[in-house]
Amino acid sequence: MDFHSLTSLDETLEKLAAYGSDATLVAGGTSARYLIMSGQVEAKAVLHIERLSEFAGITLNGGARLGALTNMRDIAEDTAIIARFASLATAAGKCGGWQTQSIATIGGNVCGASPSADLIAPLLVQDAEIELHSQARGSRTVALTDFLVAAYKTDRAADEMATAFHLPAQPGESADTYIKIQRRSAMERPIIGVALRLALDESGENIREVRIAVCGAGPMPFRASEAETLLAGQAPTDEAVRAASDAIIKRSTFRDDARASASYRAAVLPRAFAHALSLCRATIAGA
Repeated sequence: MDFHSLTSLDETLEKLAAYGSDATLVAGGTSARYLIMSGQVEAKAVLHIERLSEFAGITLNGGARLGALTNMRDIAEDTAIIARFASLATAAGKCGGWQTQSIATIGGNVCGASPSADLIAPLLVQDAEIELHSQARGSRTVALTDFLVAAYKTDRAADEMATAFHLPAQPGESADTYIKIQRRSAMERPIIGVALRLALDESGENIREVRIAVCGAGPMPFRASEAETLLAGQAPTDEAVRAASDAIIKRSTFRDDARASASYRAAVLPRAFAHALSLCRATIAGA
């Protein structure tokens, strides 16, 4: 196996063009290292990109731009992210222990496309886009909803590197949160994760817009668009919340694994959703 420690985007794209699908990009390595050592990924070349520092960091531009090599701890502790994109900050702060958070990157978490990846659901409710670069085609930006293809599969071509995530500005009278159901308080993937962004109308009584994303309830994290449609323009009554919960359950595909049973996931998901909605309403009311 070849190992290359790279220091520039041009150098990285050159190696990706040469090796194609035989190359594996590694930054923090919290996921890639395990996949390589366990034989789940057969790579002829490991491209170490941790030193590409220009792709780490957060820039505010109405919304926010997060370099793909930004680590979880920096996201969790950034005051602007906490204020504007609270669900993302919360998810980053719950992604493993502090040692993992200090090296794990947003790019690795998303591009791994795990069904239980913590950051994907919060990014989905922000309508995030991902920026990719290749030597042959230059740069392109794609909506995260289109980037995720299936479990552990994305739209990233073999010669592309993810370089940034773009989060558009969100409505002023809105709030977002992330609820993670897990067996321990740290070092756990979610049994169920629910991200939600809520905007109320001028009266403060009816839902103007709601975005809901779920992880751990199917082969890949997803936007619960049917539930969003049911709630739009409605008062968040118990009846409306139950109808939305039923729509989320119908959209889900639960499974048994070492962390939880399918029946437990089905039971806890509506509670997590209702709690997320309640937290967002309380945040808006207290603003």
